[in-house]
Amino acid sequence: MSTGIFRMSRMAAALIAFLAIGALATPATAQLTTGGLAGQVVSQSDRSPLPGVAIEAIHVPTGTRYSAVTNESGRFTIVNARVGGPYSVTANLEGFRSLEAANVYVALGDVTNLSFELTLDTVEEIIEVVGSADDLISADRTGSTSSVSLDVIQALPTVRRQLQDYARLNPYFSVDPSDPSGTRISVAGKNNRYNTIQIDGAVNNDLFGLADTGTPGGQADTQPINLDSIQELQLVVSPYDVRQGGFTGGGINAITRSGANQFSGSIYGSLRDQDYVGDGPLKRPIAKFSEDQYGARLGGPILRDKLFFFVSGEMNRREAPTGVSADGSTATQFNQPAEAARFKNILINRYGYDPGTLGDFSPVQDSDLIFARFDWNVAPNHSLTLRHNYVDAIRDVVGDRSSTRFRFNTSIYGFASETNSTVAQLNSIFGADRFNEARVGLQKIRDSRSVGVTFPTIEIGTVSQQPTLAAGTERFSGANALDQDILAITDDFTLIKGDHTLTIGTHNELFEFKNLFLSEFYGMYRFTSVSEFEAGNAVEYRISFANGSDPRRPTQFKVGQYSLYAGDQWRVNDRFSLVFGVRADMLDLRDKPSYNPAVYAAYGYSSSGIPKDDVTLSPRVGFNYALSAKQQVRGGIGIFAGRTPYVWVSNAYANTGVETTALSCIAPACTPPAFNPDPHNQPRNLGAAGTVSVDIVDPDFELPRVMRATLGYDHELPWGIRATVEGVYTETLKDVYYQNLNRVPTGGKTFDGRPVYTRKSSGFLDTIILRNTSKGEQLNASLRLTKRFDMGLYVDASYAWMDAKSAFDSTSSRAISSWRFMPVRGDIYTPEISTTNWEVEHRFNIALSQVFKIGSLRNTVALFYNAQSGLPYSVLQGGTDINGDGYNSNDLLWVAANQNDIVLRGTTWAEYDAWANSLGLKRGEIQKRNSLRARWNRSLDFHYDLELPIKVVRTQLSFDVLNLINLIDSDKGLIQYVANQTFTPLAYRGIDAATGKPIYEPNFSGALKGDRQYSANDLRSRWQLKFGLRFSF
Repeated sequence: MSTGIFRMSRMAAALIAFLAIGALATPATAQLTTGGLAGQVVSQSDRSPLPGVAIEAIHVPTGTRYSAVTNESGRFTIVNARVGGPYSVTANLEGFRSLEAANVYVALGDVTNLSFELTLDTVEEIIEVVGSADDLISADRTGSTSSVSLDVIQALPTVRRQLQDYARLNPYFSVDPSDPSGTRISVAGKNNRYNTIQIDGAVNNDLFGLADTGTPGGQADTQPINLDSIQELQLVVSPYDVRQGGFTGGGINAITRSGANQFSGSIYGSLRDQDYVGDGPLKRPIAKFSEDQYGARLGGPILRDKLFFFVSGEMNRREAPTGVSADGSTATQFNQPAEAARFKNILINRYGYDPGTLGDFSPVQDSDLIFARFDWNVAPNHSLTLRHNYVDAIRDVVGDRSSTRFRFNTSIYGFASETNSTVAQLNSIFGADRFNEARVGLQKIRDSRSVGVTFPTIEIGTVSQQPTLAAGTERFSGANALDQDILAITDDFTLIKGDHTLTIGTHNELFEFKNLFLSEFYGMYRFTSVSEFEAGNAVEYRISFANGSDPRRPTQFKVGQYSLYAGDQWRVNDRFSLVFGVRADMLDLRDKPSYNPAVYAAYGYSSSGIPKDDVTLSPRVGFNYALSAKQQVRGGIGIFAGRTPYVWVSNAYANTGVETTALSCIAPACTPPAFNPDPHNQPRNLGAAGTVSVDIVDPDFELPRVMRATLGYDHELPWGIRATVEGVYTETLKDVYYQNLNRVPTGGKTFDGRPVYTRKSSGFLDTIILRNTSKGEQLNASLRLTKRFDMGLYVDASYAWMDAKSAFDSTSSRAISSWRFMPVRGDIYTPEISTTNWEVEHRFNIALSQVFKIGSLRNTVALFYNAQSGLPYSVLQGGTDINGDGYNSNDLLWVAANQNDIVLRGTTWAEYDAWANSLGLKRGEIQKRNSLRARWNRSLDFHYDLELPIKVVRTQLSFDVLNLINLIDSDKGLIQYVANQTFTPLAYRGIDAATGKPIYEPNFSGALKGDRQYSANDLRSRWQLKFGLRFSF
């Protein structure tokens, strides 16, 4: 790593130095990696509070000790306590009998409450000490949060052992049905890139923002850490603790296991192949398939009560088919198989290039994960943790395979990712009321792409970047690699004063990015049809290269993001508590993009402009009011400032037109060159008609920010049923919004009222500016019921409702793609509120687990059921670019009111009318973005665990089934979605000269028949089995 990442602005350095000095003088408390112990000590005789009672808590497995002294109200608080247990907690006061509470457990982010009633030393009687970690009825619970304990992690169904399988327990965490891996999660209707992932409280995001999962290695479809390393998960939506930040969606915090005084370990493994996967509702056997998983963990003492270790490792090897073919061998079939075969034959016979099979194939996906942790009880009040996490993964990435699009297998790319993450954390206690947690983390991520063939990219289709057929080098992978270095420094200080728990802290992230991204590096040619390709009539040509001696030179820049926060948790009385504070965040882009004078001359914006380093304040307040011992009202309101995926900022550094050149030649304004099969000798001199594209950032741009309010009611009902009713309202304060400065209105209108645009400058093709919109809101409501039965049955059922609106949904890493694929009804400069891409209107979850014994055999059975509304989608029109903005990929469809309004070709009015009625389209107008909704999806997963009565080692056999619905009834269990949440059934062909009416025709054969908008998630639509074997001690 360059030493530049360690250089901070003078303001940030001063802030950190100030807090560091403060921490040494008056130490601090932990942040979101631990739990707490609290309670009250009173005299049994008259219930009066007892001040000065010495409280000592011992974490029995490791001997770690914590201490506190009760205040004048008899209350005590211990923060920074290790998650888990058991703890032994004793209360001592001279003249009174000592009391001990045993088997006390601490949950992540929760406070375990204890009640001691001391008797005089001369009194002989038995006293019961009550201690409970209540995750529902708790004075510390204000906003919307939940946790997943180790026993739930071990019980619930999973095939791939991924965090998202457990995050979906939260009613606000929704998995995208189009994602074969089930790892793309949206929280509360927000962009999946707006979440934060932490491991032991340390940031573990893909901060550059390329991965849908938001985690390092996410593009390789690997987990950020192996599941056997995790002790507990915390899921947050609206935590009003000011220490938590960096997201406007939701957060996942994984707490890892540690070693103890007793050695423990486990070895596990599972094997799967095509015999463990069903034929699915479409009755087509899956292609050759294999998935192997092996792992082990070991923890124990190095020095008893002093130094401990924990290590774990996991190896995954996977080959799975795509589920799409052009020869009819899969559940999803490409709808133009003859054209695919013809395209392949032309490439072979004319250019000697075989693009690959028409059938399915099995991409490879491998990963190795290693985790190591050391815990050292340095002194009675100081503990040090050092951990390292290593992930090495590779994946063959296949896009553009659906019923309407087919990419040949030589046109895919391999994605390799390596992550090394090291974190050191020191927890300290100074006296009875001062605590400190200091943490430093260093993360290095190395990502790169490899291609299956070096050949110019060829796209067949009417929409650029949405090919019907694709071959050659994958368009964006010829020159693509990314290095990320992240240094994170956190320090939190807590001071307990009477009924107040005061916190002050800082969190700072320093990033260094080196990004090589040159799209169409070997040239890209687009043809509207296979016939046009055969004739050599390209309609689009593009190429990108770095200027100077190295055509593959990467873009580099450094970023700092600094945070200060201060808050107070005030226990007003036994029934009412408040948490309030303020957080200050500042973005510091320490490098500027290059200055391009032509950009300023054309638009009045500097290509070297960057956002101002203003401080953003995020005040928050939360409350909890206990109506009784079994019910409470809670809530809060506050500002949450997140991150922009830095790839969106990186576009402005890479695409200034100075360091790199991105040439475009699009007919009819420019005549594309003749197709050249030599990837190393592509045309670069396109004359005056060849244009460049640039990206810039509005100097007033700010990071995403929302206001989020929560109101919840928790009640422990009769028969032990625990209920929560909750509402969460989110208002967009700042979100991303792209505009194309090189488009200006002509003053003309189309037949359906859309403004008509033209280029502002002939010297540029597209000039995309990143700026903000303040439009958008989300309203979420949920009901959750849980019950734990005495006979070992646990039930968790929830329903969630959502109404989510946005003005702009950025779904791509590239500025031009986010702009040109954003559906609009006409005005490309004014953001229009409509349903967001991430709205799941209705969602039902039911999780069941039962532990029981049959003789000496211990059995665990678990089920997870999910039913949820389909995601919204837009209906577009292809063909001629109706409004002149240069693209037909964003034009929402106009639908005729009656037969006299339209000229139809290739279809009849009766067919058109019936199709429009079947979808409920609005007549005589342009459809709204995301006005349609895909079908519901339902899934049922099953887990069975059998523990054998073997004394030497604990032996477990496990049996998991995903999509049990399909196993029970082979006709059901289909998981469907609309690819890219857009459907383009009709093509606009201009105005009929004779009648003056618009001409429309089907965009492909059968476009208006059946449910052609749907694709099946092939793998998730089939039942999948996994048998596992585990030995533990």
